[in-house]
Amino acid sequence: MPSVHIIGGGVAGYTLARELVQKEYAGTITISDAQGLPYDRPALSKALQVEPFAPVAWYQQHRINLIQETITEVKLPDSETDWVVLATGTVPNRLSLPGAEHAHTLHTAADAVALAEIIDSAMFGFQVVVIGAGLIGAEFASTASMLGAQVTLISNNDAPLSAMLGQDLAEQLHAEHAQRGIRTITGTTSSIAADHVVVDGERIEADLIVSAIGVQPDTALAASMGLAVDNGIVVNAQQRSITQPQVLAIGDASRHQGARRTVHWEAAMEDAAQAAATILGTDPVKRSVPWFWSDRHEMHVESVGDFDQAVRTVHRYNRRGKIQVTFGLNAQGALVAASMIDGGLMAKAVKRLIARSASLSVEELEDPSVGPRELGRN
Repeated sequence: MPSVHIIGGGVAGYTLARELVQKEYAGTITISDAQGLPYDRPALSKALQVEPFAPVAWYQQHRINLIQETITEVKLPDSETDWVVLATGTVPNRLSLPGAEHAHTLHTAADAVALAEIIDSAMFGFQVVVIGAGLIGAEFASTASMLGAQVTLISNNDAPLSAMLGQDLAEQLHAEHAQRGIRTITGTTSSIAADHVVVDGERIEADLIVSAIGVQPDTALAASMGLAVDNGIVVNAQQRSITQPQVLAIGDASRHQGARRTVHWEAAMEDAAQAAATILGTDPVKRSVPWFWSDRHEMHVESVGDFDQAVRTVHRYNRRGKIQVTFGLNAQGALVAASMIDGGLMAKAVKRLIARSASLSVEELEDPSVGPRELGRN
């Protein structure tokens, strides 16, 4: 009988299983994951919560073999109807400095549960130091602060995520931490102990230290299988490994040949949909404009497109004089990116405009009276 063995239970692995079920795949489906029941990752840093995609009963109903196991070696398929799909995700970067073992990470459900228990049982004045102010660091700092901790957030620059949000909005968002009671420090951490960190010679007391300095694709299994690996498991447009066509790779662990690796929730789902199309022999999936979101301090932040293509930015301000939307334009004046705070339908409108390489006037982009439905229709 045909078979699909999915290794990894993140959004990519689960979405592939769901796609195969919905399209009535006739073979057996197996999901292997060291953590057991597949769950969504965003809620870990946004709320220190674990949110399974579906109950165990769903897997039983659809005869999906769900196995909690750590896979260290895999037999390559010897039939064109059997598939191995690597959805191994990422592993957190580790600090390389004295005392790094005292820093926690926030990457798995177990990490989130452990950190939530520590903070929930803490006394008044509990001090948390977060090293790294990217997506995970900023979200966790916000969550810890909302839970009553005194938070210090350490970054090596004043505009974390500028590549995704644009320089000015990134600076504004980072400055927002201080306005919400979080101490922000721009500097370099030189050492860590159980009760403090040292940043540019300053000792900062800490009851809990969390490292959030980015991730790397988890390619260990792929490398052991002899697959091509270069900042991700290298795949073609069908999600096939370029060195083993019956092995697919999807999600954050994969990288399309000739392109940058994308580490976003929606991109992982599209990878999974394409993998399902490859397995079933159906039409390829149409890719959408890149999009991601982040939640912090009760603000919903979204980014669409690619700011690396932008040579100019245009801001739209709210009534308080703060940037609400940053638009990125390329050398020809076409819209290629946008980032926004509490943008409502704006992200969908911008995705539509980027997809057709629309050029809009600066006046229209700056004008807050031009809503998402009217944008680009003049």
